[in-house]
Amino acid sequence: MAVVAPFPSLSTLDKPIDVSPVSFVELGPPRDAVELFKQLILQSHTPSLRLYCTVPTWCPTSENCLDLHDLHEMRTKFLVFIHDLVQALRSSGIATSYVLVPSSSSRCILSAGGSAAMVDILQKTTLPVDTRQAVLLADLGCPCLVFK
Repeated sequence: MAVVAPFPSLSTLDKPIDVSPVSFVELGPPRDAVELFKQLILQSHTPSLRLYCTVPTWCPTSENCLDLHDLHEMRTKFLVFIHDLVQALRSSGIATSYVLVPSSSSRCILSAGGSAAMVDILQKTTLPVDTRQAVLLADLGCPCLVFK
């Protein structure tokens, strides 16, 4: 299992959004987030990486899905995002694999070398409301992305 070093400096991205107990950095749309996350992983000098990804099934108290069509669209975008990220990391010389885990949460979460406990923290954390189309970056000992 790969261990990813802590963030070198978040000042190069955006100002962190503090939502206790986790701070987030907005990476922007998924296309930009792939490149920024790839650069973050490259700075950690890790030769291999396993991504832990949660895929929502359905949550009756969803904050961003009104019906099954919204849920399907979000999952589709997230899976495309994962594949783009894996391809970008592999083309940069990092052996990358991923695992998809069904979740009853309404959030798509990607953890680089993390565990289910880290994902559980992110699922229970209140997210900033004005970031519907953005990918959020959090540091819980390893980089984690929340795809809304």
